[in-house]
Amino acid sequence: MDKSTLGGLVAGWAFVSLAIILGGAGFGVYVDVPSIIIVFGGTLAVTAGQFEISELKRITPAIKVAFNEVKSEPLPELVEKIVFYATEVKKHGVMHIEQKVLEETNPFLKEAFQLIVDGTKPDVLEPLLETKLEHIDKRHSVMISIFGNIGGTAGAMGMIGTLVGLVAMLANLSDPAAVGPAMAVALLTTMYGALLGTLFAGIIENKLSRKHSLEITACEVIIAGASMIAAEESIGNIKMKLNAILVELPE
Repeated sequence: MDKSTLGGLVAGWAFVSLAIILGGAGFGVYVDVPSIIIVFGGTLAVTAGQFEISELKRITPAIKVAFNEVKSEPLPELVEKIVFYATEVKKHGVMHIEQKVLEETNPFLKEAFQLIVDGTKPDVLEPLLETKLEHIDKRHSVMISIFGNIGGTAGAMGMIGTLVGLVAMLANLSDPAAVGPAMAVALLTTMYGALLGTLFAGIIENKLSRKHSLEITACEVIIAGASMIAAEESIGNIKMKLNAILVELPE
């Protein structure tokens, strides 16, 4: 479980709930069915209309990714592992690492070094891995964009609901009993849109984006290391290049 994702969501909603409680009006006045229909129903409809069914089916797995801890090793440890493999290959040959490669839990690392064990040439190995990385990047980008779309659409539906409520209110100024419900729609749709966009979609989008960035960087390190090992580069050159990638990363 990724404690920062869970903690952020729980804390955000808890602070909003606390503010409502301290306000003294209770939760009941913040529940408005027309506002819920406009924001949640409208956001669902727009999102469904903008993406393919096959992409929408991956929303739940994407949420699970945001809440799960990253299982891959930290980048410095990944570099050490690649240097270890490079050293073993130099000393004993590629077949010496075959069994250890089969035991790897990182699928991208396992595939890259299996290509080395199979004797794949550097000019073939690197394009193959880069193509795979491009597919990973596209797949992740779609999921990130879905939650970005949800956040933006929720805010827009909140504004639409506000306009609906204001029009209803102005049309019924002569009826004081109708002004209150119309004003509730105007205000609560904005609130619902902001909450859905910020305290759900925004958190998920940014967490997925962060994890995507880390995974892509790890894959780039693996591609660089595997390509250099396949090209029989010296251990010193491999260390230098991989460490240079780490230095370029933001703190």
